[in-house]
Amino acid sequence: MKHHSIFRTPLRIRWGTLGAIVILISAAGFVAGSAWLSVQFIVDPRSVVWLNQYLPAGAQIPGGDEPRTLVEVQAALKKVGLTMGDPILLERSKTKTADLLLPVLQRKENCDLNCDRIIELRVYRPIANSNGRSQKNYVQMISQMSVDELEESFVVAPLVNARNDHQAATRSLPFVTLQRFEEKAVPQGTWLNLSGQTEVGDAPVTYGQVIYYDPDRTRLSALLRWTSPAGESPTWQKPAKGNPPELWVNQTVGLEPDFQVYQLRSPKASPDAFQLQPIALTKPALDNGAYVDALYLAQNGLWSTALEILQSVKQRNPSDWTLAAQAQMTLVEKHAQVTRSQAEKPWVSVGQQALVDLIDGRWVRAQQLLQTSTDQDEIASLLKTDSGRIWKRVNAALRLNPARQDVQTWGTLILASRQSKSKAIAWLKKQPPESSSSRAQILKLLNQLDSSQPEPDAKLTPSIPQKSPQPSNKTVKTLP
Repeated sequence: MKHHSIFRTPLRIRWGTLGAIVILISAAGFVAGSAWLSVQFIVDPRSVVWLNQYLPAGAQIPGGDEPRTLVEVQAALKKVGLTMGDPILLERSKTKTADLLLPVLQRKENCDLNCDRIIELRVYRPIANSNGRSQKNYVQMISQMSVDELEESFVVAPLVNARNDHQAATRSLPFVTLQRFEEKAVPQGTWLNLSGQTEVGDAPVTYGQVIYYDPDRTRLSALLRWTSPAGESPTWQKPAKGNPPELWVNQTVGLEPDFQVYQLRSPKASPDAFQLQPIALTKPALDNGAYVDALYLAQNGLWSTALEILQSVKQRNPSDWTLAAQAQMTLVEKHAQVTRSQAEKPWVSVGQQALVDLIDGRWVRAQQLLQTSTDQDEIASLLKTDSGRIWKRVNAALRLNPARQDVQTWGTLILASRQSKSKAIAWLKKQPPESSSSRAQILKLLNQLDSSQPEPDAKLTPSIPQKSPQPSNKTVKTLP
């Protein structure tokens, strides 16, 4: 019996200690949870009104609406001239009832198309009414967000920039559609897309705003305004291994690819759970001369050439390659895929074929097309009406390798088409010659193209774009 009591004593102490630990952990969790709720109440009292369903009538949190049915919500909106749009379910977790997002609509008078504008978003949570009525049919508003319209100047900016058009746009454009993103960037919460559409001339432009609903904070956040002349909504793309999720926006205009990419970040000091930070090419991710040159070429539209240099840098310096560098290269690669695809497919028009070759930096191929074509007038017309997209590529390539004869050829032809043959020759003489024979070949092609063209009357010289980052001092000997 004595030995039995000796063995039982440690066992009793062990279970008692474990129980104390459980109690302490539970207490700590309760204190932490209470502190979190207190902070939420101070920051936004409405964010914790859902607790009212567990509180007695005398201890209700102020700021929340009375529980009501959706029919009652609709009736209340109707009294002030508003209506309720189609509801969207917002997941909370696998074990909890979903919240309900309701867009509030305002109808525009004297309107025939897209007349119902979304002016507010409200989140409702199913709740038991204090009077004991059916819990399934009653909801309580726990969050709301007003919706501001977008300025037309922001929406049409990609088209205006592509056309060198400086017309002012001052209207506000409404949101008329609300949808969930099909892809999920993160497991928790819901990503939503407010959108609308307008026309610039005969070109439809789609625009919108990205909204995130944080179920833990019961908070709606507007994270990003976007516009797409291509008429496409943003999409979540799988990033390179180790990088955060990426949201891609297609701002392509015509043959000029333009993709904006935003990485999903979790800021430490912010009321929002997430932020969308743009991937920019203006700040090189690597302190490497060739890398800087590649980004300079990319900013000026020579995407394929830039990609080849970046791939070479990565291959030669694998240990220095970073996630930020990979993100920039992926963005360059996406643009290069578009310009390459355009150049490699056949075009009926000789002018269009020459244009896509020049956009992709295929100088020699475009020159061969000019020399062998029986319709040189179309190419001459292309050069004369170019808005500057070819000229900026010429300047970027010559800034890194001034002696390139194939690029000098197109610089000379552009100036002759836009200004005069004499000014083109004067410009050519200032360029370092690759060889005497190459200079003679350029002049021969200039005379050939000029023989059937009237003297142009354009007065403006294409300007040399100044974009950062500037190329390195190291000259690239060969640019494919």
